[in-house]
Amino acid sequence: MSPVERYFTPHLSGTTDKVSRLISLQIKFSLISIGFAIGYFIMSYFNGFVMARYLMVVSTVLFLIQLFAFKLQLISLRVTSHAFVCICWLIVLVLSVASGGIHSFVLPWISLIPILGLVLLSKKATWSWGALGFITVVVLTQVEAGRFIPAKLLMTSNNLLTASLHIGLQFIILTLTYIFDRQQNALIEKIEQQNEKLLSSKEEMAAQNEELIQSQEELASQRDTMEDQNRTLEEARKVIEIQHQILLEKNEGLETEIKKRTQDLVDYNQQLEQFAFMSSHNLRAPISRILGLGNLLEITTNEVDTVKIKQGLITSARELDRVVKDLNTILEIRKNTISSVQEINLVEELNLIKLNLEKDISETDTRLLVDFSAAPTIRTVRPYLDSIIINLISNAIKYRHPDRKPVVEIKSGLRGNLFFLEVKDNGVGIDLDTYGHKIFTLYSRFHNHVEGKGLGLYLVKTQCEALGASVTVTSSLAIGTTFTASFKPST
Repeated sequence: MSPVERYFTPHLSGTTDKVSRLISLQIKFSLISIGFAIGYFIMSYFNGFVMARYLMVVSTVLFLIQLFAFKLQLISLRVTSHAFVCICWLIVLVLSVASGGIHSFVLPWISLIPILGLVLLSKKATWSWGALGFITVVVLTQVEAGRFIPAKLLMTSNNLLTASLHIGLQFIILTLTYIFDRQQNALIEKIEQQNEKLLSSKEEMAAQNEELIQSQEELASQRDTMEDQNRTLEEARKVIEIQHQILLEKNEGLETEIKKRTQDLVDYNQQLEQFAFMSSHNLRAPISRILGLGNLLEITTNEVDTVKIKQGLITSARELDRVVKDLNTILEIRKNTISSVQEINLVEELNLIKLNLEKDISETDTRLLVDFSAAPTIRTVRPYLDSIIINLISNAIKYRHPDRKPVVEIKSGLRGNLFFLEVKDNGVGIDLDTYGHKIFTLYSRFHNHVEGKGLGLYLVKTQCEALGASVTVTSSLAIGTTFTASFKPST
């Protein structure tokens, strides 16, 4: 590319080879046209064609404007090419009109217009400019230049004019041929270089294909080996999974058993602690009284005091016997040394229990309201049922309200598949928000105005658990308390 071409080439990014080639052609055609205009301007002084002299000046200016507008990107390549073809058409038209019209030797130049359109634009533009050239020839058959162009600007054909026109046409054709030849050679050379690259790439690809084939064969061999290994590994994995599953199941069973035994051990230890605490606490008082009364008996000589001391010893011994029996009951429950399950009539059983509590009931004027109509019998262990009912009734009498006579409601029933036994009193009640978590624990007492060992409710809970039952409590201060023991069906 010459320096002049490079100067007028705009700075465009991302242009294709085709666009670059068209830009180069456009600039070359414009520069050649400017050179032709300058040359024909000089020739006009020899052949006397005044109109050509003025026209070459105007066309040179137009070509330069077109080049600078394209360089500054004020117009696109397509607009630049159309402008160039249009200027060339105007030059041929004006020269033809001023030199004889239809008889002008310039008129054959009109055939260059569609060629320029084909080279610089497109097939569609070629047909458009060709049609315009056809119309131009037809119009010139009807136009007489002398009517609107001064006579001094008109030119009749002479040998010098004819020769200069033919030479100019020949110059343009040769120039175009030269440009096309150079571009074609450049294209052919580029294609040959690309072909050489393609051949080289083809050889490289062939070599790579051979390597790939060898690699594929090696991979196929490795794949077969890996498949054999994978089959072996899969079989081993299945065996391991089966063994792992067996181990998991055994571990789960062992973990469950360990947790159960651990919990049993924790519960047993807690029970031992509670039992030891209860034993030391409940045995201490009667033993201390027996020892104290024994010491008094040794030193007293008064007959009346001796009788009182003996009565105190008998009372303390009976209390000690009761404590030992309670402790023995707890031990029997813990050892699961329980009697066989039997059918028990609740009305008959309660009548027997009332005989044991007759003194407490009569002294406190306690009223028992009994309703066993919904579930008159139960299959369970008789001693435990008796102990549960006795402790709940005794608890209701013991913690009666000082301002009203005690009323104890006892009823049975069924809730779903559970048998329930409910004991409700109108006593002083329990503050469950404060003491709810301690109700069924050892040595738990919630009212200091009444003597007690804090053992009864613990025995109720322990005996219920031994029977596979549960016990719950609801209570309101100064209103009363309700205990409900729920039993599963026994066979």
